[in-house]
Amino acid sequence: MRKTETVTPTRLGFWSRAWAVCAKDAAQEGKRRIALGSILFFAATALALVSYAVGPFGLPADARASLDAALLWIILFFSAATGLPRALVREEETGTGLALRAVAPGAVVIAGKAAFNFLLFLAIAALSVPTFAVLLEWRIESSAALVAVVLLGGVGLSIVSTFLSALVARAGQRNVLFLVVSFPLLAPLLLPAIAATVAASQGSFAAAPLRVLVAYDGAATCAAYLLAGAAWED
Repeated sequence: MRKTETVTPTRLGFWSRAWAVCAKDAAQEGKRRIALGSILFFAATALALVSYAVGPFGLPADARASLDAALLWIILFFSAATGLPRALVREEETGTGLALRAVAPGAVVIAGKAAFNFLLFLAIAALSVPTFAVLLEWRIESSAALVAVVLLGGVGLSIVSTFLSALVARAGQRNVLFLVVSFPLLAPLLLPAIAATVAASQGSFAAAPLRVLVAYDGAATCAAYLLAGAAWED
């Protein structure tokens, strides 16, 4: 009789374990709705304040397009910053970090957490972008270009936020430290995202900013994969 081989967590494939981490976080968030609730509350508040403050002012079309794109990404960035850093901080606060380190290497953990953060970002964008367009009477001439920008920007934002979350998970004043460290790393992402969003609102497909976003996402993915062990396990 052939002996049945037991499959342990450490013998599963990279993406299988990463998906298990993502599914674990999704199940916990489905029960508590802490991160999603705080993110959506911040996004709704920011949208209301921005529409109240900016809505009455008449600006030239080009200036208004640039202002709207910048405001949208500011809202998306700070909304994400309220919830995405908790991806790994929560593991330290609940005492499950040691168990997670025992069953999965840092690259797997960060990949799974980044996937979950990307899902959270999509939820933010699904609420924020249409609401922003309605409240500020923002017209999008190229919806496909805007979707591409949001997806590429969301990938980079999720990966970098997750990696930085691993760096600051065991530090004091985590939220302040995250914001201080994240801005210089995310500025190269936000600037082309804003430029591509302006182009999308005007009906054009800005190839150059989109290529920058693709390159940024690739570089962020490689860096997070190579440095994950040092960030999470040490």
